[in-house]
Amino acid sequence: MRRTQLVVCLAVIGLAGCARRPVVPAAPALRVVVPRNAPPYAFRQENRLVGLEVDFARELAAALGRPLDLAELEFGDVIPAVQSRRADLAMAGLTITRARQVLIGFSEPYLRSGLLTAMRREDVPRFKSAKSVLQTREPTGVVAGTTAERFVREHVPNAEVTVYPTARAAMDELRQRRVTLVVHDAPVVIWFVSGDEANLGVLLELLNEEQLGWGLQRDDEPLRSAVNGVLARWRTDGTRERILGRWVPYWQRLESGAPGR
Repeated sequence: MRRTQLVVCLAVIGLAGCARRPVVPAAPALRVVVPRNAPPYAFRQENRLVGLEVDFARELAAALGRPLDLAELEFGDVIPAVQSRRADLAMAGLTITRARQVLIGFSEPYLRSGLLTAMRREDVPRFKSAKSVLQTREPTGVVAGTTAERFVREHVPNAEVTVYPTARAAMDELRQRRVTLVVHDAPVVIWFVSGDEANLGVLLELLNEEQLGWGLQRDDEPLRSAVNGVLARWRTDGTRERILGRWVPYWQRLESGAPGR
């Protein structure tokens, strides 16, 4: 009887001890949207999602101690996904602009960048400065809804502007001689030109200055603070430089260069 009472007492004590332990809820997934088929930011390679923003997203989720829920969307859908709270972050090579800041909030910039001009290799001698691009009358390709489209329409008034759905489509048209120039985000232009140096060239002089950041809900101050804290740490421990160096050749030149206009 005494042995049975002892076992019962120990069991009760054990249950009481367990009851006092707080239940720690699992960290919610970090819901991140990236643009579909948009190298070097996010694209499929051997059916695996890779890219600059993909690497940043995985590192960021790990740094925040949260599992990652990564989704691919068309570029035009990434900001609405954050606005409607279907995503926590849009990591899509987004330029921080006043117009976009009306719709969503932004992290601190992770890259100082701008717009660059791609051309066919044979035309490189014709475009030796940003001024020569701004004064051109040649057909110029841009991607719909981007800061490049707005910039070309405002600052290259004599150009014949052709709008494309993606940077890849614009670069294909450049190779086919349907346009003479393509103006787009520096990381994207560098990526495409680096992959086809036999046929394409680039003027490594920024047409303007832009800051790239990650979009989030305007009222989500806790997440903004946490993301900015991680980014600040990455600037000192080499994480930012390591990821940028993998996907954006010449990124140091982008951050040190002045726009040509």
